[in-house]
Amino acid sequence: MTAESGNSARVVVIEQLQVFTRFIARQPVAAIVAVLVAVSLVKSGFVVWNWFELSPQLLTNWGHPDNSFQSNVLFNAFGTLWSSVGLDTTSMLWLVTQVVITIGVFAALAVLVLRRTKAESSYLALAVILSSGISAVLWREMGRYDALFILGIALAMLASKPWLSWVGAVIAALTSPEQALIAGGLALLIVVAPVFREWSAIAVRLLVASASVVILIQIWFSLAGDAYKTRIGILLPFISGEKIEGATAYDPSQGFIRFTFEKAMVTAQAGPSLVWSYLGVATVLLVLCLILQRSWLMAAYLLAIVILVPLVVSTMFGEDRTRDLVMIAAPGIIMIAILGSRVFGQLAAGLPGGSAVWLTWAAVIVTMIPLTYFYLHAEEPFHWAKELLISINNGVEFAQDGSPR
Repeated sequence: MTAESGNSARVVVIEQLQVFTRFIARQPVAAIVAVLVAVSLVKSGFVVWNWFELSPQLLTNWGHPDNSFQSNVLFNAFGTLWSSVGLDTTSMLWLVTQVVITIGVFAALAVLVLRRTKAESSYLALAVILSSGISAVLWREMGRYDALFILGIALAMLASKPWLSWVGAVIAALTSPEQALIAGGLALLIVVAPVFREWSAIAVRLLVASASVVILIQIWFSLAGDAYKTRIGILLPFISGEKIEGATAYDPSQGFIRFTFEKAMVTAQAGPSLVWSYLGVATVLLVLCLILQRSWLMAAYLLAIVILVPLVVSTMFGEDRTRDLVMIAAPGIIMIAILGSRVFGQLAAGLPGGSAVWLTWAAVIVTMIPLTYFYLHAEEPFHWAKELLISINNGVEFAQDGSPR
């Protein structure tokens, strides 16, 4: 290829890239968001959980709390209210309501992210978040409290007004106080890095709100029920060597150390891909954030806080792998997506065609990258759809494995 033909090809490519960018710019924002959300569903799929029946019915007695799931105050209150007016928490109406709530959270997340980032980085930050475990958990865990928790974190991190940020922190804390406490703690550790200092006040809000709710719930259980049935309360005797009973896929009778070791081995079978399952394309932008650090020591510190610490904490105190990682790392994912996309936009400003072209195409490429969600093999996202299509095609009853899921 001659230099002249090479320059000609370069001009053609840039022109075509710009044509597509202008096309995207002319489209309604809602239409672009709808496409991004729809693609996130196609990439992760969803699972119909037995939580539609289980979680709302766990809270049977407000006056005598004796179950750790009662700590999920907002979601359980919603389920209790639903039942109290005569509605069935196992009905199709309940399922449809959960789908509507999930889509509503996606819409709120998109609005909050774009208000903060669209002027600087177009749709890239939103595309990155929708290509992370946040999107997968919203789709895969419908019917649990996850959507309310993500909504609270998004409001806390992205709301323009401090009072609304506080509302978000309280929502997250009342939805899952222990996970919100860890998320706030991790956020506070992340903002030690100078490039993330703009989120310092927000990290403090998350930590204060969640710590307050944890204390209030512990007092509630202590005065009205069983102090050792909160998630923290049940953990204390377990660590000290006592046998406990709890909802778990593992064997708690073997003791805390062996119990944790078993979870670590199951978690480790996903290998390094487990990091991708919750960070997604934010992993790439994390590299930009690491390069921004003034010293290798700070870069190593940030890498440990974003990857190593969540893996250790989720293994010790959780068992849902990607789900637990997403919940506690959600503030970090949002911070990395916003800062990383901002930096990418600044770097792209010096490229042929301008930053708008490269930001738009970066969002397209990010959206095309598959997202892998590591959970239980029995819950692969499209298994149910395959079995349904086979039963319809063959004219036979839908195959069931006996699991209420």
